[in-house]
Amino acid sequence: LQTDTDVVVLTTGVLVLITMLPMIPQSGKQYLHDFFGIFGRLSAWCLQNPGHVAEIYLVHLHASVYALFHRLYGMYPCNFVSFLRSHYSMKENLGTFEEVVKPMMEHVRIHPELVTGSKDHELDPRR
Repeated sequence: LQTDTDVVVLTTGVLVLITMLPMIPQSGKQYLHDFFGIFGRLSAWCLQNPGHVAEIYLVHLHASVYALFHRLYGMYPCNFVSFLRSHYSMKENLGTFEEVVKPMMEHVRIHPELVTGSKDHELDPRR
């Protein structure tokens, strides 16, 4: 997911990741920044279409990235919002934020953990 360019493999991989994340919440935390990086890469892919793939494949990829957004926001809201702030504050990522990520954010409510939790509490094994 970090380097592949086949949109079918990427879409399938994201769907597998979305399925596996709730089963490995503590084991997966060491790869959390990788998961966020995958989200950032595939969000940009949805906008730029560097592989010049057919529109139907991009629609499926976009749907899987949207599902990944919901999974990461639901499980790790503080860490994910922190990633979104740092990643999309860079000038080169602003277009992706405006076109792809911001519309995703407009369809979720504020997560309670953003008010009552912290990045460290989120990764606590007792949680």
